[in-house]
Amino acid sequence: MNQVEDLLLQIAVILKGQDQVWALVGGLAVSVRTEPRFTRDVDLAVAMTDDPSAEALVHSLRASGFRAMATVEQEATHRLATVRMAPFGEKPQGMMLDLLFASSGIEAEICAEAEPLHVFQQIVVPVARVHHLIVLKLLARDDRTRPQDAADLRQLIAVASQSDFTAACVAARTIEKRGYNRSRNLVEAVKNAWDEFRNLPK
Repeated sequence: MNQVEDLLLQIAVILKGQDQVWALVGGLAVSVRTEPRFTRDVDLAVAMTDDPSAEALVHSLRASGFRAMATVEQEATHRLATVRMAPFGEKPQGMMLDLLFASSGIEAEICAEAEPLHVFQQIVVPVARVHHLIVLKLLARDDRTRPQDAADLRQLIAVASQSDFTAACVAARTIEKRGYNRSRNLVEAVKNAWDEFRNLPK
């Protein structure tokens, strides 16, 4: 069992024990939906109704040996957006666990629609749908500082269906309506990315 696999299994057991509703997102989810690629982070969307609930989960993880490394607030809504944590003893440049509580504003939908899939041979966890992964990548995309986002989008759009495109537009519109779009026209970004990557070879 490699380190990422071990971390995912550890956090999955903890979240299941607490009856948390969550889904795998980020690079590991992209690997499951498309082609395997290296990542040292485990990114999870967690459905939380408020910040105190999110803070309680972070506190419980700290009691289980995780360290809080950084927090990000969603500026427009003043919600706790993301908490980055590290397993006990992990170096700052090592494996990280990113918990997305109110980063996109559609965490509840992402978790509700997630599909149980094999991430590793013996680990089945809820994995975000392709259309949600596309929108999350577009929300974070910065071709200068985050070149992997474009590569992931290329892979995701290569396997996406027309219904995924429609669902991505709906999700993007929901993010905009809830004020989590970070001043981006996400619906237009979905359409542009579809045009940019749809006909490229995988």
